Amino acid sequence: MLGDNAIDPLGNSSTIWMQELDESKRLKHAMHIDVSVPLEHAEARLNAAVKAGGIVIDDSHAPAYWILSDRSGDKVCIASWPDGAVDPKDNN
Repeated sequence: MLGDNAIDPLGNSSTIWMQELDESKRLKHAMHIDVSVPLEHAEARLNAAVKAGGIVIDDSHAPAYWILSDRSGDKVCIASWPDGAVDPKDNN
């Protein structure tokens, strides 16, 4: 755990960020997930999510990240690796 983030020390799994909720917003969902992928895979993941029924609600920060929603209003971000994370396969 680094600060409020859960990080796999071996680099084999995803990092989980815990974000503060904005108290002024009505809570419409209990969780907002960020899926962090290499930049070269981000648009393919976005297209797959839209094809599966996801709705792009904010693309103003693309290609750094896109915010999507399902029909219930649950949100997910598809984020490219802006934090300097490295694909473990590239460290051979």
